[in-house]
Amino acid sequence: MLEWKVRVFTVGAAMALMGIFLEQRWLTGAAIAVLVAGALLRFPFSSDAAEGGEPGSTEEEGDAED
Repeated sequence: MLEWKVRVFTVGAAMALMGIFLEQRWLTGAAIAVLVAGALLRFPFSSDAAEGGEPGSTEEEGDAED
């Protein structure tokens, strides 16, 4: 999911810069909407992580640092 977030934020940032450069308020507003959508990408999948935990995050109690 991280790859999609990076792609969405890259597109949103490019749109924002173009909107600022071209002085187009609608393009800047659309960029803000894309960036908000990218920020909201984490919420539909947060329940999966809460139920099973993060993959690879299981640590055994016997693995203490020496």
